[in-house]
Amino acid sequence: MNYWWRQSPAWMDTPMNALMHALLSVRDLPPAQREAWMGIFRHYVFEADETTTVHIPEASRGILSPIDDAAARELRAFLLNRLNR
Repeated sequence: MNYWWRQSPAWMDTPMNALMHALLSVRDLPPAQREAWMGIFRHYVFEADETTTVHIPEASRGILSPIDDAAARELRAFLLNRLNR
């Protein structure tokens, strides 16, 4: 799959890494669990808009807040820690 056309901030990761992680952690789950995760991905990733987190106080949104360079670094550190277990 080619994704060379992507124009995004340098701190963003490539979606290919997300795909690889999903293959590792979601693809081989039982069907009911995959379906549940599909709904979660749809809600928080593919269909996310300004209404997705409006019910959560801004100070409590954590990773659901808009991601910037600092948040991306923090998330990468979290993921590295989890992947290196």
